[in-house]
Amino acid sequence: MPRDNFDEAGLTALVSFARLDLSPERKAAMAPALDLIVGLIDSLDAVDVGETPPASAYDPRWE
Repeated sequence: MPRDNFDEAGLTALVSFARLDLSPERKAAMAPALDLIVGLIDSLDAVDVGETPPASAYDPRWE
């Protein structure tokens, strides 16, 4: 399910959580990029992985 775009409060909370010290101009400039990134991540929900085992089940040792 697609998420809504980040509003000012959500963006401020995210920047604060990440402990970034950004000016209001920089936050405004990064908002469209953040919406694009979140949209790309949301598109992964459409991928049908079927019965693919989780990556934690992968054993990298050569046998």
